Amino acid sequence: MHRALLMVALTLACSDPDPHALGTCTGWTNNDGTPFTGQCEAACESPPLNTGNTCDTMKQLKCSRHDFEGFRGCCIPDQGNVVYFECAK
Repeated sequence: MHRALLMVALTLACSDPDPHALGTCTGWTNNDGTPFTGQCEAACESPPLNTGNTCDTMKQLKCSRHDFEGFRGCCIPDQGNVVYFECAK
């Protein structure tokens, strides 16, 4: 029984992080420089570096793309949170 619980715990600990899990924003500001007061999805916890790459998402076309743990998408403020919208395939 203990061995089975250990295997489950190890599997959960080693699984890829969810890019859409809500958490605290670090360093985001609004257009006038005021700190952002909403929450950010995990892939957007701090503003990503601009790599010059873009992609199209369901929220915005030609947005500034960055990669997160095997995902490609853009961090876009949406309804009080910064959301990681994945690139269209």
